Amino acid sequence: MKQMIPFLIALICLILVILEGTLASLSLPFVKSDWMIVSHFAFVFLIYVTIFFEKDYTYYAIALSVIVSLIIDVVYTDVIGVYIFAYTFTLYVIRVLMKVLQANVIIAMLMTLLGVSAVDMVVSFLYQILQIHQAGWDFYWVNRLVPTVIWNLLIGLLLYVIFAKRLSKWSTIKFDRAD
Repeated sequence: MKQMIPFLIALICLILVILEGTLASLSLPFVKSDWMIVSHFAFVFLIYVTIFFEKDYTYYAIALSVIVSLIIDVVYTDVIGVYIFAYTFTLYVIRVLMKVLQANVIIAMLMTLLGVSAVDMVVSFLYQILQIHQAGWDFYWVNRLVPTVIWNLLIGLLLYVIFAKRLSKWSTIKFDRAD
């Protein structure tokens, strides 16, 4: 079981990436027609891996963020590297912040809020630099960032309930037990 845990976490990330793409093609009934909601389920899960699973000497979340974001870049976007940079840089900042913060539900939701906001703003900023998106910041703020953050916070709460204790348990099994 000890050696299977990183592969299990990677499998969960892959399933969440597929779920992101599936939900992108569905129209949700509570969404206004001018809203653009971007799902970052795998990223939110990687935030929780950073908070609840990682140790000071491991970099599973960073390595998985490179792989997951590369898949997202290749499958869902036109430019390779934007999500790789945004996910990896933001997870590294969260990792540094978690050295001084305690892991609990409030911190997890705060890191989800900050992480999703940072990732979405970095991606939008890079797309504007590359002239892929031409929307102004007022339109972006109201019609994309706020709905995206709310949607990912709701999913983050669900993922917290499902995975927080499980990731802590897996961390204990992987790093603390002498099996």
